[in-house]
Amino acid sequence: MTPLDRDTLRRIVHAEMPNLPTESHDASTGMPLTVVGFGPEEVLAALDCMLTTRVTMGAEVRAFEAEWAAWCGRSQGVMVNSGSSANLLMLEGLVEIGRLKRGDEVLVPAVGWSTTLFPIVQAGLVPVIVDVHPRSLCLDPVAARAAVTSRTKAVMPVHLLGQAADCDYDGLIVLEDACAAHGAMQGGRRIGSLGDAATFSFFFSHHITTVEGGIIVTDDPLLADAMRSLRAHGWVRERSDRAELIARNPDIDSRFLFVSAGYNLRPTDMAGAFGRVQLRRLDAWVARRRANHAEWCAALAGTPGVSVFPELPGTGHAGFAFAMLVDGERRPLMQRLEAAGIETRPISGSNLVRQPAFQRLLEQGAEVRIPGPLVVADSVHERGFFVGNSHAFGPEHGRRLAEVVKAWSS
Repeated sequence: MTPLDRDTLRRIVHAEMPNLPTESHDASTGMPLTVVGFGPEEVLAALDCMLTTRVTMGAEVRAFEAEWAAWCGRSQGVMVNSGSSANLLMLEGLVEIGRLKRGDEVLVPAVGWSTTLFPIVQAGLVPVIVDVHPRSLCLDPVAARAAVTSRTKAVMPVHLLGQAADCDYDGLIVLEDACAAHGAMQGGRRIGSLGDAATFSFFFSHHITTVEGGIIVTDDPLLADAMRSLRAHGWVRERSDRAELIARNPDIDSRFLFVSAGYNLRPTDMAGAFGRVQLRRLDAWVARRRANHAEWCAALAGTPGVSVFPELPGTGHAGFAFAMLVDGERRPLMQRLEAAGIETRPISGSNLVRQPAFQRLLEQGAEVRIPGPLVVADSVHERGFFVGNSHAFGPEHGRRLAEVVKAWSS
């Protein structure tokens, strides 16, 4: 295309996507779970890849990996096609390099997303399912430390709905599931920089999006190289030690040299380009979400029959969603909110032990350990739900939410 043609294309895309991404949402229309968080610049970045025909994993992915890792305070980033794949790849990578062995135990909270728990089993490891803390709904650190045995080698805290989880577990490999905690803080450091490795999701409804996508960050170059092979068929193509591996195998065409039993979890270059534009928006968006969370907690504090979860001391909440716990049956309040245009959902997979998929794991012979009662997880399962938060929401959304909840409470 000539420069004039490209300018024309830009004008067309901008004209077709006015006022996007959504930066200000009208609270009178309700509170959706998410608003459109991308606009013409993201679309044009993806179009540039398609117009040049460079669409598979390439330069844009590598650039986004480096930029995201640096934003997290890490040296290595490995992008994949989803946050779920990121969890699987992180665990398989640790097995690949021998830091974990099949049969090792991994502590994991009972409340989380399905693909926090299930990849542990898929990687041949043993999940040790521990209750969550009543103030954070994240992994209870006291219960987790009490559950450690000689077989326990790792812990996988989930930064649930943007709340920073405790990551201080001496002697264990700490694997942060930060899929819904972009920009959360603990002790002045960004979530994702606290453990041995961390995962993030860039699904459409998250803080920023690559439409589908995820990433693992770490400071361990050996783990990063293993994951680069595992995400792409076991190839050596993206590894930093590629030349050495080729030299060790002179009888094999280096273009098709496989050194591990890999998957195909690769992202596209369009996703990488999309993410690079999105990252420039993230700091301001997280600040807005955090302010919303604080304002909504203050507005609902002391409301009879409802508990909320304020930001914990020494942490910064990323405000992915706003969780509530009801005394008694939650359905009437959820129905009242939905009728007012305020969308609701259960808190992630709630107590995953009570999901039918968990029972199938047991039927299929998976080894699982549950060291104690899951009292808080059960309360979340039965009485917990969340409403959406967004960078496009403001004080008027908090007032609308509080009005409906307090009317129900009275």
